[in-house]
Amino acid sequence: MIKTLFRDLLFLLLLCFLTITIWLLPLIRDADKADDGQPPPGNLTVIATWPAGDTDIDLWVTGPGEPNPIGYSNKGGVLWNLLRDDLGAMPDATQLNFENAYTRGAPAGEYIVNLHCFRCPVLPQRVFVEVGSAKPADSGKGTVALATATVDLKSNGQEKTVIRFQIDAAGDLVPGSMHSVFVPLRSASKAGGL
Repeated sequence: MIKTLFRDLLFLLLLCFLTITIWLLPLIRDADKADDGQPPPGNLTVIATWPAGDTDIDLWVTGPGEPNPIGYSNKGGVLWNLLRDDLGAMPDATQLNFENAYTRGAPAGEYIVNLHCFRCPVLPQRVFVEVGSAKPADSGKGTVALATATVDLKSNGQEKTVIRFQIDAAGDLVPGSMHSVFVPLRSASKAGGL
C-alpha cells in the first residue's frame, strides 16, 4: 500500500512538473532571434568626463522639439534626459567625474551640446565629450561614435558649445553639419526658452 501511494505521489509530481514546463515553453524565447529584423532605437548619448577633484561641470543639451534645454535644473524633457549630474567630490563614492544624457529616439533636426563651468577651482579645466548613436554599425550591434571633442573651460561660469550637428529623417548624421558656434543653453533656460 505504501509503495503504491509513494509511486502515485511521484507520478503526480512528475505530471505537475511537465504541465508547468509545457505552460512555460511559449514564454521562452531565443535572445538572438528576438532582435533580428527589429529596427534600432536610434537613441543618442552624450558623455562628458573631466579629471578627478571637486569640480562641478554641467552638461546642457537640446534637440528638435525640446521646449527647454536639459541640464541640472531641468533633468528630463520631451527628447533628452540627464542621467547623471556630477557635483564633483561631494557626495561621490568614486573619483570619477562625468555627466551623461540620452535621447528617446532621434528625430530629424539640430542637436546642441554645451558645457558650463559651475564650480572650477582649478582652471583651465579640460573636459572630454563623446556623442554616440545607438543606431547599429555595419555589425548590427553596439554604439557608433558620432563625434568626440576636448574642450578647455577657462573661467568659472563659462558656458561653451561643444558641438552642434544635424540628424536627417533616417537618423543619420547630416554631412558637414558639425560645428561649435556658440548658442547659450543654460542662460536661455533661465530666461524661459530659446
